[in-house]
Amino acid sequence: MRLFRGWGVVAAAHVLLALVFGAAYSFGAFFAGIQASFGAGRFPVASLFSATALLYYIVGAFSGALADRFPLRAVVGTGIVLLAAGFALASLAPSLAVLFALFGLFVGFGVGLVYVPAVAAVQRWFVRRRSRASGLALAGTGLGTFVGPVTAGALQQHLSWQATMQLFALGILLLGGVAAWAIRARPQELGLLPDGDRVSASAGAPVETGLRWREAVRGACFWWYFAAIGWGSIGLFVALVHVAPAAQGLGIGAADATLLIGLIGVGNVGGRLVLGGLGDRLGARRLLSLLTLALAALHLLWWAAGGFVSLALFALLFGAANGGCIALYPALAARWYGTRALGAILGTLYIAVGVAASIGASAAGLLFDLRGSYDLAIGASGLLALLSVGCLARAARHAPV
Repeated sequence: MRLFRGWGVVAAAHVLLALVFGAAYSFGAFFAGIQASFGAGRFPVASLFSATALLYYIVGAFSGALADRFPLRAVVGTGIVLLAAGFALASLAPSLAVLFALFGLFVGFGVGLVYVPAVAAVQRWFVRRRSRASGLALAGTGLGTFVGPVTAGALQQHLSWQATMQLFALGILLLGGVAAWAIRARPQELGLLPDGDRVSASAGAPVETGLRWREAVRGACFWWYFAAIGWGSIGLFVALVHVAPAAQGLGIGAADATLLIGLIGVGNVGGRLVLGGLGDRLGARRLLSLLTLALAALHLLWWAAGGFVSLALFALLFGAANGGCIALYPALAARWYGTRALGAILGTLYIAVGVAASIGASAAGLLFDLRGSYDLAIGASGLLALLSVGCLARAARHAPV
């Protein structure tokens, strides 16, 4: 039996997401080197990550719409080139301000042009197995979250952070170019149906259904879901940027502290692979609520952690719960809104994640600079996850489907 072409799209999206988020989330491994080079505090360095993340989610709002109208390969390929250029140029920055501009703009636009179009494409290739396919593709983000920081940390044992960024740029360009060539936007381009269903000769060309972007954003469901995604995402960025420096503050070595970022990625992969498929059976909305509750509870584990073992347990479990949530966000949006304008709809929803990144990472850094402790940041992040559960319940009440 011939393998359904949609699984090739899932594989290409997996690689693309691993590259772009492995690069973006490796920032925590460069944190100490950038601080030392420019004599900066944690707040300004964390703000660089926050601004970059906000930009790539804002760009995602437009890239989703672009990929709905123009060739997906062109949009994604442009993003890969910009991302590689961002790392190469940032390695040459003579000051934090120049680094802020180069890394922020090029990486922000690069990730933004890849993420939403790739995720939206996967949703169009599947219906019955959408949560599983979404989980497999988005597991690339978790893989990248592990491989990126760990690789960056290992290379910096022998090379400067600047040389490490240059090697990252080369890898992104080579691997990303191949994956961008392999991805396709929708099965209709090849005369296929989602899930590999047979096309009836009398049925005519398959047509995508669902709400248009304007129809979606006019509903209360959209904005409650936007809020749920935003509040639920803050904790991820607090952890990704600050778990390593927080661990070092407990006396944990730099290599083990960086490994914690990677362990979040390991948990992420498991969560997306296992929990994403579980959403097809339990229901995406119900499982998403349960996982967001788990995220809130896991902040207590971080707050109480006093050594590497407890922090590692937190990182794995937190990564798994968060990975499940990330796999389910687009699957639930596709169920509620259909796939007709899914790129534009997902892009707009993911602005909430960008706002969360800008609030989470920079606010946690500011609170540490002011108080000398992450306790308040961890507690606030957990409470916001609870607020996300409430917003998700409100969204479900107004759901169009």
